Amino acid sequence: MTSLQTTLAYLDAGSGSMILQLLVGGFAAAGVAMKMYWKRIKGIFGRGDDDDDTSTVTTTAADAPAERDAPQS
Repeated sequence: MTSLQTTLAYLDAGSGSMILQLLVGGFAAAGVAMKMYWKRIKGIFGRGDDDDDTSTVTTTAADAPAERDAPQS
């Protein structure tokens, strides 16, 4: 013998809003994670013939040490 019982479920407007927030937050988190790991993702799918931008270091006037004024006599 099996007894069948009716189960009542209730979803209010707050539940729908929470589900929507979970979806939007999940997409935002995925976007931030992709932005953080973009070079690694690009390296996996890339061909490897791109030059690395950090290999050459250039010094600008703002990075150079300031010249000291020599005392004039």
